[in-house]
Amino acid sequence: MEYGSIRAEVEGLLAKYLRHFVGEHHRFGLLQRQLASGENLFIRSNMTGHLTSSVAVLNPGGTKILLIEHAFLRKWLTPGGHYEGGTVWESALREVREETGVADAQAHPWSLAHGIPLDIDSHDIPANPAKGEGPHVHHDFQFLAVAPEHLELQAQLEEVHAAKWAPVEQLASSTDSRVRRVLEKLHGVGAIPRWP
Repeated sequence: MEYGSIRAEVEGLLAKYLRHFVGEHHRFGLLQRQLASGENLFIRSNMTGHLTSSVAVLNPGGTKILLIEHAFLRKWLTPGGHYEGGTVWESALREVREETGVADAQAHPWSLAHGIPLDIDSHDIPANPAKGEGPHVHHDFQFLAVAPEHLELQAQLEEVHAAKWAPVEQLASSTDSRVRRVLEKLHGVGAIPRWP
């Protein structure tokens, strides 16, 4: 996509997202300032903040979620990465394929009905001297998808240590606050069953 088109897509997704999740306006000050200033958010050399995308991939029953162990951050997270062309959704799906080998993830019915990410989050990323990167911010657009869990997983070992299907309730014990918020959203939108 051309720069103007992807920028318009991001602005449109954010506006539609905030109309749906009305209590979250306070979380996007930096993202909104960068968009208003005309900064290029689609190159990873922008150390103020740049776009990433990820996908919460559930099994058809909503009982398991696809996770990767991030090699640098050393956390179990949903697959995702830097924007590398196409729509934000296409870029996110490409990361799922590359990091886990899952090539047939499809938009979840909730996503099809609403046309927005499940979660948008701006979070700090520590410096990575191995890649010549200082501390910066990721503006991550996380989508919701579904895929069969019987497929063989193939972790992309340059970026992730492992990939697995985990019981979705394990998200509750994550040390990452965004992961725990996503669990609450999965409950809130009815994408996963409630457990006792």
